[in-house]
Amino acid sequence: MQNKTLYLILLIIGTAFWGISFTFVKVSIGQGSPYVFLFYKFLTAGVILVLVFYKHLKQITLKTLKIGVLISVPLLAGTILQTIGLKSTSVSNSAFITGFDVLLIPVLKFLVYRKKVAAKVWLACATALAGLYLIAVQDSLSLNIGDLWTIAGAFGFAFYVLQVGRFSTEENPIPAVLVLMFFCAAGCFVLALTDTSSVWMPAESDFWTGILFAGIPATAYMYAVQNIGQRYIAEEKIALTYLCEPIFATLAGFLILNETITGRTAVGGLLIISGMFLAEINFKKQIKE
Repeated sequence: MQNKTLYLILLIIGTAFWGISFTFVKVSIGQGSPYVFLFYKFLTAGVILVLVFYKHLKQITLKTLKIGVLISVPLLAGTILQTIGLKSTSVSNSAFITGFDVLLIPVLKFLVYRKKVAAKVWLACATALAGLYLIAVQDSLSLNIGDLWTIAGAFGFAFYVLQVGRFSTEENPIPAVLVLMFFCAAGCFVLALTDTSSVWMPAESDFWTGILFAGIPATAYMYAVQNIGQRYIAEEKIALTYLCEPIFATLAGFLILNETITGRTAVGGLLIISGMFLAEINFKKQIKE
């Protein structure tokens, strides 16, 4: 199996963890400080990655620290803004609005980095985003303050993916990922110190369950796979895999919470998968054949 195909599969598995984690995060932060939750999430992810990749610690250099910080800043901003928004918006709205980064990434890639984006990728993004709309917006989409925070967060995630792509040619991305996790944890810790609603040892078991799920599979696993995978997969195609997130969230709701899967959901899922295939098809080769 080619590295590109392998990491595409691993990324899709990661989007399943992300999709499920929306519910965990919303329940965990409740009325408390989102910064405390995020501090523990990134700290947990960092510790797990150090235990797995401890041999890579000696490869951390000043250059690694610089790269780690440059990819950390937009991820930290995006995560904080999305989590704050999730306190006052629905999971479906959050998933849909965050999905806007699938269009922001090729747009910003073209405007900021002056890199050409293939026409088929634009078509794939539009197709997948239409599918995401059908899944996430069952009735109507109305913007509140939480939605506006989430829109700002989508820009953060888009710049994060572009920054990772910018440094994806580095020989070993893992040391930078380790820096990423602890930088984000430190940033959230500082913000939590300024938040009067911060409770450092919540008694609710849901909080710690959310930390374990969001920290290990949805953060440690996903960001390690993504940073390595972007050595083989273009940024805009990485974004397309993110749109699988609401599909898995819907399936989890059906299997765990007995929620109904509607016709809109089925059609939306088909459009998302179609968008991913469109991005991978070599049209010139197909025409020649």
